[in-house]
Amino acid sequence: FCEYFQACLLAGLALKFRWRKWYAERHGLSEIEVLAVRPNLVISSAFQAAWEKLFRYFDVEAKVVKPSLVKGKMAVDAKALVSLCD
Repeated sequence: FCEYFQACLLAGLALKFRWRKWYAERHGLSEIEVLAVRPNLVISSAFQAAWEKLFRYFDVEAKVVKPSLVKGKMAVDAKALVSLCD
């Protein structure tokens, strides 16, 4: 359990740093200015507790999508996902 938890947090932190660089370049912001912008992550409501810690402690906004049951399998509508993307 511990390794999974740490892997989620490290992956999320790496994603956040890559996002900052990309966002700063795209919007012409300095390294300091981009710190004021809070990133978000589109995620299923069936996420693990480790992701909740990432959202809380690393200042990432969760945009939660509730999956539905389609033919006995969990699925998410692609249009719903696109509407949540910035």
